[in-house]
Amino acid sequence: MTQSDVARILEKEHDLKLHSTAIAKMEQRSVERPRTIRLSEARAIADMFGLTVDEMTSSGEGEIQAVAREFAAIGAQADALKSQTATAMEQLQSVLPVMAAPDEQLTPEIRVARNQILSSLASLEGDHLSRIKQGHELIYSLHQAKVEELGAGYEATNDGDVRSLRLLAMGDIWFRVLLEQYPAVKPADLTVHAQLDQAVSTVQLAALLQPPGGETGPTWMMAAAIAHGLWGHGVAIELQERVPNVLRRTRQGSLKYARYEALTEMAQEAQAELERIWPSATKYYAEVKSAWGDTDALRELTQATAELMQQLPDGEQDDVTGA
Repeated sequence: MTQSDVARILEKEHDLKLHSTAIAKMEQRSVERPRTIRLSEARAIADMFGLTVDEMTSSGEGEIQAVAREFAAIGAQADALKSQTATAMEQLQSVLPVMAAPDEQLTPEIRVARNQILSSLASLEGDHLSRIKQGHELIYSLHQAKVEELGAGYEATNDGDVRSLRLLAMGDIWFRVLLEQYPAVKPADLTVHAQLDQAVSTVQLAALLQPPGGETGPTWMMAAAIAHGLWGHGVAIELQERVPNVLRRTRQGSLKYARYEALTEMAQEAQAELERIWPSATKYYAEVKSAWGDTDALRELTQATAELMQQLPDGEQDDVTGA
């Protein structure tokens, strides 16, 4: 919006007459004597953007709260759409024989109706998958920011660096869970798949998981540990094996749809397993949390994990945390 646009809307919708030059002066907050903004002006400007004065003048916390309300409204609409779509899909099952019939066997009216259904399904699928992809990208960005905050830019081999020790200790949580919950999984196998489990598909699986009790957000490490326990060869390979089966079963012909369906199936299985092993994860997390600000205690935790690794019968110690 230009300054003239803002002035025009304020006058038309809020009966507030401001010249575009006045808007320009309002925007110049870095000058020595910025223009005073009256309360009535602030209210009108905030209302124009669908915000309160508090939201307009607050820090990032207020902005996050405003976005949260917006997403809550979108979520409610999505739930309603999901319910309507499920009902329509049930009705669609009864007319599938007609949908699959050759064009020459259908009346013009039925052909038009069938094409309309197919076009709507394609549009819905594309829009839905696009939103899912955006959500995955956001969650991955948040995860990357958290990793950087922990100190992933530092060399994790520096035993005196508390941030590196924290990063190692967080990875050790899931390594300990693996040893306790999946004794048949060999550390050598974990090493082979450590890089594979950082693939996009693993991050996407993690984005679909809901940690019991909401104690912490899902990470690729969590998804990787569950993948080794359930499937033994990582998320990417399991997904690759499932997609052809979904294509044959659904007959959709869409690779993106089949991939999403397969990933959803895997997430349901992983979620059930996550809830089963969660007490073990929270137990080790509590140990790390209690030592969070203590370099010596963190070092002892990571050294204990390394010693445990050396005691295993199937090979040398490897860095399986991905750190």
